[in-house]
Amino acid sequence: MRTGLTFDPRTKLCVILFASFSLMVPLSFIYECLFMTILFILFLVIGEWKKGIGYYSVFWLLAGLDYWMYPQGNQVIFGLLSFVLIGSRRLLPTLMSASFAMSGTKISEWIAALQKLRIPFALIVPLTVLFRFFPTLFQDFKNIRKALRFRGIAMSYWEMLLHPLTTMEYIIIPILMSADNTAIDLSATAMVRGLGNAKKHTSIYPLRFKCQDYVLIVVLVLCIGGRLLWPSLS
Repeated sequence: MRTGLTFDPRTKLCVILFASFSLMVPLSFIYECLFMTILFILFLVIGEWKKGIGYYSVFWLLAGLDYWMYPQGNQVIFGLLSFVLIGSRRLLPTLMSASFAMSGTKISEWIAALQKLRIPFALIVPLTVLFRFFPTLFQDFKNIRKALRFRGIAMSYWEMLLHPLTTMEYIIIPILMSADNTAIDLSATAMVRGLGNAKKHTSIYPLRFKCQDYVLIVVLVLCIGGRLLWPSLS
Protein backbone atom coordinates (compact mmCIF):
# COMPACT_ATOMS: atom_id res chain seq x y z
CA MET A 1 0.00 0.00 0.00
CA ARG A 2 1.38 3.40 -1.02
CA THR A 3 1.84 5.89 1.80
CA GLY A 4 2.72 9.55 1.64
CA LEU A 5 1.26 13.00 1.41
CA THR A 6 -1.74 13.67 -0.80
CA PHE A 7 -2.32 16.80 -2.83
CA ASP A 8 -5.53 18.40 -4.02
CA PRO A 9 -6.14 17.82 -7.77
CA ARG A 10 -6.30 21.59 -8.25
CA THR A 11 -2.76 21.87 -6.88
CA LYS A 12 -1.64 19.15 -9.27
CA LEU A 13 -3.24 21.10 -12.08
CA CYS A 14 -1.13 24.12 -11.03
CA VAL A 15 2.00 21.96 -11.34
CA ILE A 16 1.00 20.96 -14.89
CA LEU A 17 0.35 24.59 -15.81
CA PHE A 18 3.73 25.60 -14.39
CA ALA A 19 5.41 22.81 -16.40
CA SER A 20 3.66 24.07 -19.54
CA PHE A 21 4.87 27.59 -18.72
CA SER A 22 8.44 26.32 -18.36
CA LEU A 23 8.13 24.58 -21.73
CA MET A 24 7.03 27.76 -23.54
CA VAL A 25 9.62 30.18 -22.14
CA PRO A 26 13.42 29.89 -22.35
CA LEU A 27 14.89 28.58 -19.11
CA SER A 28 18.47 28.54 -17.95
CA PHE A 29 19.88 25.19 -16.91
CA ILE A 30 19.77 26.14 -13.23
CA TYR A 31 16.02 26.74 -13.45
CA GLU A 32 15.56 23.38 -15.19
CA CYS A 33 17.50 21.68 -12.39
CA LEU A 34 15.47 23.53 -9.76
CA PHE A 35 12.11 22.54 -11.23
CA MET A 36 13.17 18.92 -11.79
CA THR A 37 14.38 18.77 -8.19
CA ILE A 38 11.01 20.09 -6.97
CA LEU A 39 9.19 17.44 -9.02
CA PHE A 40 11.56 14.75 -7.75
CA ILE A 41 10.82 15.79 -4.14
CA LEU A 42 7.07 15.69 -4.89
CA PHE A 43 7.35 12.09 -6.08
CA LEU A 44 9.24 11.24 -2.88
CA VAL A 45 6.67 12.80 -0.55
CA ILE A 46 3.71 11.05 -2.24
CA GLY A 47 5.48 7.71 -1.94
CA GLU A 48 6.23 7.21 -5.65
CA TRP A 49 10.00 7.25 -5.15
CA LYS A 50 10.72 4.70 -7.89
CA LYS A 51 9.07 6.89 -10.52
CA GLY A 52 10.84 9.94 -9.13
CA ILE A 53 14.28 8.34 -9.26
CA GLY A 54 13.58 7.09 -12.80
CA TYR A 55 12.57 10.52 -14.15
CA TYR A 56 15.36 12.31 -12.28
CA SER A 57 17.96 9.84 -13.57
CA VAL A 58 16.75 10.29 -17.17
CA PHE A 59 17.04 14.08 -16.78
CA TRP A 60 20.64 13.93 -15.59
CA LEU A 61 21.48 11.31 -18.23
CA LEU A 62 20.18 13.62 -20.98
CA ALA A 63 22.01 16.60 -19.45
CA GLY A 64 25.24 14.61 -19.18
CA LEU A 65 25.06 13.40 -22.79
CA ASP A 66 24.39 16.93 -24.04
CA TYR A 67 27.29 18.27 -21.95
CA TRP A 68 29.55 15.60 -23.50
CA MET A 69 28.42 16.25 -27.09
CA TYR A 70 28.57 20.07 -26.95
CA PRO A 71 32.38 20.34 -27.26
CA GLN A 72 32.55 17.77 -30.07
CA GLY A 73 32.90 20.45 -32.73
CA ASN A 74 30.56 21.57 -35.46
CA GLN A 75 29.73 18.16 -36.90
CA VAL A 76 26.16 17.90 -38.13
CA ILE A 77 25.44 14.56 -36.46
CA PHE A 78 26.44 15.85 -33.03
CA GLY A 79 24.40 19.00 -33.59
CA LEU A 80 21.29 16.95 -34.41
CA LEU A 81 21.80 14.63 -31.45
CA SER A 82 22.30 17.61 -29.15
CA PHE A 83 19.04 19.12 -30.47
CA VAL A 84 17.15 15.88 -29.75
CA LEU A 85 18.66 15.64 -26.26
CA ILE A 86 17.78 19.23 -25.36
CA GLY A 87 14.23 18.82 -26.75
CA SER A 88 13.70 15.62 -24.77
CA ARG A 89 15.05 17.29 -21.63
CA ARG A 90 12.66 20.24 -22.03
CA LEU A 91 9.68 17.90 -22.49
CA LEU A 92 10.56 15.80 -19.47
CA PRO A 93 9.12 18.20 -16.79
CA THR A 94 5.74 18.20 -18.57
CA LEU A 95 5.65 14.40 -18.70
CA MET A 96 6.81 14.22 -15.08
CA SER A 97 4.12 16.70 -13.99
CA ALA A 98 1.40 14.73 -15.79
CA SER A 99 2.62 11.52 -14.16
CA PHE A 100 2.63 13.24 -10.75
CA ALA A 101 -0.90 14.55 -11.34
CA MET A 102 -2.30 11.13 -12.23
CA SER A 103 -0.52 9.32 -9.36
CA GLY A 104 -2.99 8.49 -6.64
CA THR A 105 -5.80 10.67 -8.01
CA LYS A 106 -9.05 8.99 -9.00
CA ILE A 107 -11.03 10.11 -12.02
CA SER A 108 -13.94 10.99 -9.72
CA GLU A 109 -11.64 13.36 -7.79
CA TRP A 110 -10.66 15.06 -11.05
CA ILE A 111 -14.34 15.47 -11.94
CA ALA A 112 -15.01 17.03 -8.53
CA ALA A 113 -12.00 19.35 -8.94
CA LEU A 114 -13.08 20.48 -12.41
CA GLN A 115 -16.58 21.16 -11.08
CA LYS A 116 -15.06 23.25 -8.26
CA LEU A 117 -13.20 25.24 -10.91
CA ARG A 118 -16.53 25.83 -12.69
CA ILE A 119 -15.38 24.16 -15.89
CA PRO A 120 -18.37 23.73 -18.27
CA PHE A 121 -19.93 20.30 -17.92
CA ALA A 122 -19.94 19.93 -21.70
CA LEU A 123 -16.14 19.80 -21.43
CA ILE A 124 -15.96 17.65 -18.29
CA VAL A 125 -17.96 14.76 -19.79
CA PRO A 126 -15.70 14.11 -22.82
CA LEU A 127 -12.60 14.56 -20.64
CA THR A 128 -13.96 11.98 -18.20
CA VAL A 129 -14.58 9.45 -20.97
CA LEU A 130 -11.13 10.20 -22.39
CA PHE A 131 -9.38 9.65 -19.04
CA ARG A 132 -11.12 6.31 -18.61
CA PHE A 133 -10.74 5.21 -22.25
CA PHE A 134 -6.96 5.08 -22.63
CA PRO A 135 -6.16 3.16 -19.39
CA THR A 136 -8.80 0.59 -20.36
CA LEU A 137 -7.41 0.34 -23.88
CA PHE A 138 -3.87 -0.07 -22.53
CA GLN A 139 -5.03 -2.87 -20.23
CA ASP A 140 -6.73 -4.59 -23.20
CA PHE A 141 -3.48 -4.34 -25.17
CA LYS A 142 -1.56 -6.01 -22.33
CA ASN A 143 -4.15 -8.79 -22.15
CA ILE A 144 -3.89 -9.39 -25.92
CA ARG A 145 -0.08 -9.51 -25.67
CA LYS A 146 -0.32 -12.08 -22.85
CA ALA A 147 -2.69 -14.24 -24.91
CA LEU A 148 -0.37 -14.08 -27.94
CA ARG A 149 2.67 -15.00 -25.87
CA PHE A 150 0.74 -18.00 -24.50
CA ARG A 151 0.15 -19.14 -28.09
CA GLY A 152 3.75 -18.37 -29.16
CA ILE A 153 2.78 -15.50 -31.50
CA ALA A 154 4.56 -12.11 -31.62
CA MET A 155 6.66 -12.88 -28.57
CA SER A 156 8.55 -9.56 -28.69
CA TYR A 157 8.14 -6.05 -30.09
CA TRP A 158 10.91 -6.81 -32.61
CA GLU A 159 8.85 -9.72 -34.02
CA MET A 160 5.87 -7.39 -34.27
CA LEU A 161 7.94 -5.03 -36.45
CA LEU A 162 9.31 -7.86 -38.61
CA HIS A 163 5.85 -9.33 -39.33
CA PRO A 164 3.50 -6.35 -39.91
CA LEU A 165 0.68 -8.48 -41.41
CA THR A 166 0.68 -10.80 -38.39
CA THR A 167 0.71 -7.76 -36.11
CA MET A 168 -2.23 -6.30 -38.03
CA GLU A 169 -4.23 -9.55 -37.79
CA TYR A 170 -3.53 -10.51 -34.19
CA ILE A 171 -3.05 -7.13 -32.46
CA ILE A 172 -4.37 -4.12 -34.40
CA ILE A 173 -7.75 -5.63 -35.36
CA PRO A 174 -8.48 -6.98 -31.83
CA ILE A 175 -7.44 -3.59 -30.39
CA LEU A 176 -9.84 -1.77 -32.72
CA MET A 177 -12.69 -4.13 -31.82
CA SER A 178 -11.86 -3.76 -28.13
CA ALA A 179 -11.76 0.05 -28.49
CA ASP A 180 -15.22 0.02 -30.04
CA ASN A 181 -16.64 -2.10 -27.20
CA THR A 182 -14.86 0.04 -24.60
CA ALA A 183 -16.31 3.25 -26.06
CA ILE A 184 -19.84 1.76 -25.95
CA ASP A 185 -19.37 0.51 -22.37
CA LEU A 186 -18.00 3.85 -21.16
CA SER A 187 -20.83 5.77 -22.80
CA ALA A 188 -23.38 3.48 -21.14
CA THR A 189 -21.59 3.82 -17.79
CA ALA A 190 -21.56 7.61 -18.09
CA MET A 191 -25.31 7.66 -18.75
CA VAL A 192 -26.02 5.29 -15.83
CA ARG A 193 -23.96 7.45 -13.45
CA GLY A 194 -25.88 10.53 -14.50
CA LEU A 195 -23.07 12.43 -16.21
CA GLY A 196 -25.56 13.64 -18.78
CA ASN A 197 -27.69 15.31 -16.11
CA ALA A 198 -27.31 19.07 -16.35
CA LYS A 199 -28.12 19.63 -12.65
CA LYS A 200 -25.42 20.19 -10.05
CA HIS A 201 -23.56 16.98 -9.18
CA THR A 202 -22.32 15.94 -5.76
CA SER A 203 -19.14 14.04 -4.98
CA ILE A 204 -18.10 11.60 -2.26
CA TYR A 205 -14.60 13.14 -2.32
CA PRO A 206 -14.52 16.32 -0.21
CA LEU A 207 -11.85 18.51 -1.78
CA ARG A 208 -10.01 21.04 0.34
CA PHE A 209 -6.55 22.53 0.34
CA LYS A 210 -4.18 21.21 2.96
CA CYS A 211 -0.93 22.64 4.32
CA GLN A 212 1.18 20.88 1.67
CA ASP A 213 -1.00 22.37 -1.09
CA TYR A 214 -0.37 25.92 0.12
CA VAL A 215 3.37 25.27 0.45
CA LEU A 216 3.58 23.85 -3.08
CA ILE A 217 1.61 26.74 -4.62
CA VAL A 218 3.85 29.28 -2.86
CA VAL A 219 6.95 27.48 -4.17
CA LEU A 220 5.58 27.53 -7.73
CA VAL A 221 4.73 31.23 -7.48
CA LEU A 222 8.25 31.96 -6.20
CA CYS A 223 9.72 30.00 -9.12
CA ILE A 224 7.65 31.98 -11.64
CA GLY A 225 8.58 35.24 -9.92
CA GLY A 226 12.26 34.30 -9.92
CA ARG A 227 12.12 33.44 -13.62
CA LEU A 228 10.46 36.77 -14.46
CA LEU A 229 12.80 38.87 -12.28
CA TRP A 230 16.04 37.06 -13.10
CA PRO A 231 15.46 35.42 -16.51
CA SER A 232 19.15 34.91 -17.28
CA LEU A 233 20.17 33.38 -13.94
CA SER A 234 22.88 30.81 -14.67
